[in-house]
Amino acid sequence: MDTSMRRPGSAVRIGSLWYVVVPLLTLGLLTFLPFLHAAIRLRRLWVWLAALGFMLVAGGAFAVSGQPEGTISGAVDAVVVVAVLGSMVLGATVLARLRREVYGLDESEGTDTEADPAVGQVLAARAKRAQARDLASADPLMARELRIGRPDLSGDYDDGGLVDIASAPGSVIAQVLELSPEQAAEIVAVRDTAITVDDLFSLADLPVSAWDRIRDRAVIIR
Repeated sequence: MDTSMRRPGSAVRIGSLWYVVVPLLTLGLLTFLPFLHAAIRLRRLWVWLAALGFMLVAGGAFAVSGQPEGTISGAVDAVVVVAVLGSMVLGATVLARLRREVYGLDESEGTDTEADPAVGQVLAARAKRAQARDLASADPLMARELRIGRPDLSGDYDDGGLVDIASAPGSVIAQVLELSPEQAAEIVAVRDTAITVDDLFSLADLPVSAWDRIRDRAVIIR
């Protein structure tokens, strides 16, 4: 496997959290640090300007805090406090997005299951089945030419593992849907009457435990 295509590991995801932690723990005073890091990595003008802005806010806060008591008006103190807290909230919000870009994380980087190759294959197959169903609904003639739902026939189109209960042999239906030969025979007996896959559940004696699997793998192409 090409390591350049692998998703970042847990260590990278956890390590990148400093982007959000620093603004929160420092109450916005050091928000400029992750922005500087992001600016260097991404080389975007607005990120550089944001880093400069947050740096000025921090500098102003330190300058005010260093003045003797009583020399700074209450209004100025209030403005500084609001600016610093704004740096904390706004900075953490923006950095949450920049963090994903800088460290190569996607929107679902927190879900470990999606990084599992086996889970990825299952999700890819589901997507192919959905695409094949849409194609069969829009153009049944093409679906038949592509052999959608007919794993017993040769074809180059990958439908993700569908079976056409309107035309496939009973043995193929049993294999794909993981049913007994008797249950598959019941489907064959009533398939001319079924308009939708769900019709099978009232027309044939199929176990409820198999309904979701049948919905996931079966298709009717007329």
